[in-house]
Amino acid sequence: MPIAITRLNEHLEAVPMFKLNDDLKKILSSLAYQDAGEYLTTRGKMKLLGIGPEPHDTAAPPPLKRVKKPVTRRIAFISDGRGHGAPLDYAIETCSRMEAMIDLLIQGSADSTHVAALEERIRTADIHCRTVRLGANPVEEIINYIQHQPSVASIVAMPDDDTAKTIMDEIVSGRGGSMPVPLVLIEDRSATPPAKQSAA
Repeated sequence: MPIAITRLNEHLEAVPMFKLNDDLKKILSSLAYQDAGEYLTTRGKMKLLGIGPEPHDTAAPPPLKRVKKPVTRRIAFISDGRGHGAPLDYAIETCSRMEAMIDLLIQGSADSTHVAALEERIRTADIHCRTVRLGANPVEEIINYIQHQPSVASIVAMPDDDTAKTIMDEIVSGRGGSMPVPLVLIEDRSATPPAKQSAA
């Protein structure tokens, strides 16, 4: 047997096994700390190594609550208290598909009971509703509303509504057909045939 191997065997017999176990544990522990150190911040490394100021007993911050994203899309519904049938059905279905809310743009001297019925029907459909009362010049107010509400996806109205007619005549026809959002006209019928629709 060569001399080197004999000396190695003598050395291994002289080293107790528990020392070898301790050395292996230290090596593995060092590797674990090294791996953890790659993902820790400097403060975390210092704390783990026991270097630096004494850690303060601070309570963990409360977990963040997930807040439901507010509705950003809107469907504007022009009404004078009418439109409980097909126009409102269309607006509610569109809001459900788009996860939008309805802005009721109430014009003229609309009966408050009719407006309340519109609002109740929208809320029953679990759609958020906001009522906006228009003043003496509803067409200008609707144009202003569109300009200041970039989240408006479309406007729903009835074809026999005076404000909708004015918007069609003055804005769509008079300005070369440029309307920033679609104007959907739906006839208010309570009959069973499908509602007549047109979009401008």
